[in-house]
Amino acid sequence: MLIYRVNIKGFRNYEDVDVYLNSSSLIIGSNNVGKTNFIYALRLLFDRNLSENDLDLLDSDFNAYSHSDKVEITAYLKDINEECLLSEFKGNINEGKLILKYTKEKNQDYILQAGFSEDTMQELKSRSYLRRLSMQYVDTNRNLYKYLRKERQNLLLNSQELLSEEQKNDDKTKTIEIQKNLNSINEKISSLNYIKNALENVNKELSSLSVENEDQNIQFVAGHNDAEKMLSDVALSYSSEEGPLTLGGDGRNNQIYLATWRARQELKAGPDHVTFYAIEEPEAHLHPHQQRKLAQYLTKSLKGQVIVTSHSPQIAEIFKAENIVRLYFHNKYTEAASGPNDAQIKNSFNAFNYRLNTLSAEVFFSYGVFLVEGVSEVIFYKALAKENGIDLDRLNISILAVEGIGFKPYINICNALSIPWVLRTDNDIFKNREEKYYAGIKRAVGIIKECKLDYKKPSECDKACEKWHCDTIPNDIKNNNEAMRKSLKNIGIYMAKVDLENDIANSNLSEALYAHYCIFDKDLKSLVSKMQKSKAKNMFDFVEEMHSKLQMLNDDELIEPIDSIVTKVKSQVQYNGK
Repeated sequence: MLIYRVNIKGFRNYEDVDVYLNSSSLIIGSNNVGKTNFIYALRLLFDRNLSENDLDLLDSDFNAYSHSDKVEITAYLKDINEECLLSEFKGNINEGKLILKYTKEKNQDYILQAGFSEDTMQELKSRSYLRRLSMQYVDTNRNLYKYLRKERQNLLLNSQELLSEEQKNDDKTKTIEIQKNLNSINEKISSLNYIKNALENVNKELSSLSVENEDQNIQFVAGHNDAEKMLSDVALSYSSEEGPLTLGGDGRNNQIYLATWRARQELKAGPDHVTFYAIEEPEAHLHPHQQRKLAQYLTKSLKGQVIVTSHSPQIAEIFKAENIVRLYFHNKYTEAASGPNDAQIKNSFNAFNYRLNTLSAEVFFSYGVFLVEGVSEVIFYKALAKENGIDLDRLNISILAVEGIGFKPYINICNALSIPWVLRTDNDIFKNREEKYYAGIKRAVGIIKECKLDYKKPSECDKACEKWHCDTIPNDIKNNNEAMRKSLKNIGIYMAKVDLENDIANSNLSEALYAHYCIFDKDLKSLVSKMQKSKAKNMFDFVEEMHSKLQMLNDDELIEPIDSIVTKVKSQVQYNGK
């Protein structure tokens, strides 16, 4: 069985959205975008831990922006061949497909329906189907000790039920031996002088109160007198060569919680029930390597469909393209870009695959992406934004270096996941024997073609990509290049006049650059030459010393790509871009 599609209408920040799922799905997106709301929508249909009061939604659960008076949550299931489900939903399943729907109108009772198509939906009288099909949910507030208090007995009893007769008899023998040892331990505890003396006066007072207390002395014991009670109240600890240790920090406790929870699911599994799992932010308190390992563990060890929400680029690395769902805001509503139903996402990820690491995975969690060629551009543009009052982190905007000119895979990923982007690339002149041409313009044309960008070249740019053979650039080609540079900005491609170093050297920063590099004759060629040696280190040193001077570029062409991505992000995230 697979829940392959979920449609949400009018619920919280969802107006009308389809989310497509796979056997293991990663739900990503920024804070408050609706990851938990999506999980809760599923819980309304499948979580038997929700009460009737929970299913009777509050007014605040209805979408405020659309003024909706109705919530509809519809789950589409396929590949149903489990006997327990075929029996439970008989008549509502056809060719392995089932639709379950929750509907709630304001001031009305909720309605549950089932059918194999939109035309065959019938009202269900109760939630009795949860006996056969349900969701196990792990929220972000994982309290190991509280969970163990609640589940310890079930975990132990389930384990006992699975023992063979030989194992049960062996445990009885060991329990008798434990009881003898426990009696011996308690006698030795009572014989300790400070313990015996501590209670001597108490026992005298008890004896004076009642004759019945004369032969009943109280004593300190090792937790329990009875071995079976002690075994039912066992506590967790780490085992090491030096003996048991107390439980550690939050990260390790998070791992123990999830491992214990997973073991409990294994013990509960049976042929008469189908379970799928929703786990929120499993990465809590774990360092990057353990985040990756935990994601692998959860997706491979759980027997059933798994839905994970996360903010972790390390976890995003583990999931395949067809398993990733990105939630994002569009005019205050939450939209979804779903890998399982989008060939563009699959193809984009296949091309992007070997580049996928923690840094590039940051793309998935961004409201907007500014792509640049190298590290020196990242250093410069982060400093430029900061000094001009643009808070990139507040806007969830990432500046990523593609480490060269390989922009296309990044653009395809951004387009597939509906992530706004801009890029800046050099427009240096490339020499091939006797021929010369603008390499940046040619690169941009290739990006437009391969990434299928909506761009129509202005008629006056017909010679922008032409080659020339003389030492000086023909005026018509130069003019065409400049016209095309300007037109490319409309699709988010910002072409340098030459390259970053030349463009900065010819800006209002020139005086600060000459001073920083100690070029007193103000020779432009010498300045650029120095800047282009150890680019990243030189750029870092410059912005460290002269960062306040970057305010001089607040109306320069160099800051335009930052202004553009900020505008795009606000337009997508905020209503009317305000």
